[in-house]
Amino acid sequence: MTIEILMPALSPTMEEGKIAKWLVKSGDIVKVGDIIAEIETDKATMELESYHDGTIQKLMASEGVENILVNSVIALIKETDEIKDIKLTQKEDKKKKASNPNSKIAPQIKKSNQEEIPNDTSEITVREALRDAMAEEMRLDSNVFLMGEEVAQYQG
Repeated sequence: MTIEILMPALSPTMEEGKIAKWLVKSGDIVKVGDIIAEIETDKATMELESYHDGTIQKLMASEGVENILVNSVIALIKETDEIKDIKLTQKEDKKKKASNPNSKIAPQIKKSNQEEIPNDTSEITVREALRDAMAEEMRLDSNVFLMGEEVAQYQG
């Protein structure tokens, strides 16, 4: 699966930015938390970290290009088969341990009358869920933006 990396809004007033420096190149493997670029705004230069595991497929914006609009695609990350295989293996191991009556670990999920979870779903962290939900809201409504606690406390 190909994942789009968007130009982030690094401040409430940011409308555009500049890729000061790419710290990765096409073909590089990245993990969640790896710093992939330095983004320059009118106020500061900040680091952009990867929120996905995978391989950098393509850098869509060149270093030094100015006026890149917030939420524009700046890079593509391809989720690697190896990462998918690891996730699948971990899920299979959990299922085996839960279904094995001789296992020392008791099943963590009890069967109930609730609806079964579809097979095409995957587990994500709370951080990823919140990030995805906020990004979706910001994409759908131009009046929604992320504001730091301190900025909100002092009303901008």
